[in-house]
Amino acid sequence: MMARNVAGAAITWGLAAVFLVLITAVITRTPLLWAPTTFEHTSDMTRIVFAQTYQAARRIYAPATAPPIRVALLGNSRIWLPAQEAYLRRELDRVAPDLDVRLDNLAIFGARVGDVEVLSRHLAHLDPTLVILALGGTDLVSRPAVPLHNLPARLLRIGWEDGPIAPSGAGERVDRWARTAWRLYRFREFARAAIDDRVWPQEPARPFPERFETTQDLFEHMRGGRGAEIEGAYRAWRADPTMERFVDYLKVGSGGYLELIQGHVREGMKPTPGSPAVRMLDALLGRLSRGPWRTIVLLMPENPLLEADRDGLYHSPGFSDEAAATIREAADRYGLAVIDARRWMPAEAFIDFDHLMPDLSGFQVPLVREIVNAVGS
Repeated sequence: MMARNVAGAAITWGLAAVFLVLITAVITRTPLLWAPTTFEHTSDMTRIVFAQTYQAARRIYAPATAPPIRVALLGNSRIWLPAQEAYLRRELDRVAPDLDVRLDNLAIFGARVGDVEVLSRHLAHLDPTLVILALGGTDLVSRPAVPLHNLPARLLRIGWEDGPIAPSGAGERVDRWARTAWRLYRFREFARAAIDDRVWPQEPARPFPERFETTQDLFEHMRGGRGAEIEGAYRAWRADPTMERFVDYLKVGSGGYLELIQGHVREGMKPTPGSPAVRMLDALLGRLSRGPWRTIVLLMPENPLLEADRDGLYHSPGFSDEAAATIREAADRYGLAVIDARRWMPAEAFIDFDHLMPDLSGFQVPLVREIVNAVGS
């Protein structure tokens, strides 16, 4: 009797294991999880990070026919906005029409160096030819209220070993192990959102446009209903291109941004040897250097107007060079190339002190040139 009970239990557990394998495959390797959703193009800033993390996961894990060359872009909104696939594709078709390249922009709004470090753990599933890591000096600056890893790191954490920052407790470590071993558990938040969307679809938001004809079109898309007002302030700055006029323009369309950046300058703690930011950067570059792909570290363009900010209201004078030296030193330890793009773009290419204008900045021209140089030979 006992033997029959043991055998029955073994069969039951075996069937349960088979069921879990099947249900995991059905959900995580099919359009049930990865088909387009209505929530992923949300304009709701409280949900945009979740949506973009989902899109990055889809780029990595959704079944797709892989071309011979795949280029992955890592970073945050600084590279997400001006390096949309449509902009890069048009420039690639112009300068290298015979180059068969898939472009995967895996950047996520607000991603800090800790988020990118966690995301890099998934790159083996994408198997890129080239990885471009877009960094700015402020990505290494920490604030008491702004951690160096946020929602993307929580949603995407995998790995058997602790990362550069130890987990807060045993529960967080077990959660990471479970995400590593079981793909359905790894993507459970995305699966729940995708299934909800299939049953109760939201009003679809507009995808980010593939082309902007004018700055007013851009302002209208990003600040719906206020395009003409912001365009007027922008034109006033173009007529009198001073730091003061640029701040006046930002006050019209991005007053909250100015407060945010001033707080960052006041409270920011610069990276030092052995600090959490530097440890995360070192772990990130170390992992990228061990992959079977080529890695380029791109120091992102900086708004040259900041040179006129002598009082340090909107940036820390001298910090750009300090941060660049820290990044170069870390990259040199792993033999990674660094491209200094900090002076690539003029002030009129920027929508604020940090971000290049999507499409209209022309950033895609020098970026595609570097991509072709890296993969076209």
